[in-house]
Amino acid sequence: MQSGSAAGEKSKCERLTAVLRESFLEQVDNFLFDCDGVLWRGDQAVPGAPEVLDALRRRGKRVFFVSNNSTRTRDMYVEKLAGLGFRAARDEVFATAYCTAQFLKRRARLRGKVYLVGGRALGEELAREGIAHLGAGADPVSGGMKEWAAVALDPEVSAVVVGFDEHFSYLKLTRALRYLSDPDCLFVATNTDTRLPLEGGTAIPDCT
Repeated sequence: MQSGSAAGEKSKCERLTAVLRESFLEQVDNFLFDCDGVLWRGDQAVPGAPEVLDALRRRGKRVFFVSNNSTRTRDMYVEKLAGLGFRAARDEVFATAYCTAQFLKRRARLRGKVYLVGGRALGEELAREGIAHLGAGADPVSGGMKEWAAVALDPEVSAVVVGFDEHFSYLKLTRALRYLSDPDCLFVATNTDTRLPLEGGTAIPDCT
């Protein structure tokens, strides 16, 4: 890539020469690829993307897949990748549902349960690591503000995890707030995106 140096000059990208390409490949052993919007768009692989990754593997390079999408487990990503023509193993996938579970178990060394504002994939990755959780799925709203504020809490909850939740509600927000009023309760967000872009240029609210 060549970048303009003069003030106000727009940077521009140029194709790598064969010499520069080979020099680059000799210096790099591991390649990390974002998934949604990079390797595929919707249900279609970006043309040539599977072939590029296969070529890297043939040269002995290690390929990894990363995503800030918390709605898929590693197994779901492997299935999606295979369906689009990519070769992938579970241990090559690093998505936020998996990474969140790893963080809670290995870095935070969580003792207790998780109140989860998130989807099935997050729950599955937590369960795979032996982390008990509650809150996934629908939580129908009933009553009024007094009833919401008085809703029963689980005393074993020691962390609140927030990801994309298609069942998000004011009652879930209230539960999360009440758990987090305990200064010892850990708060973890799977990603900081405010918008989830969709095909056609539209978007819906994301994690935060």
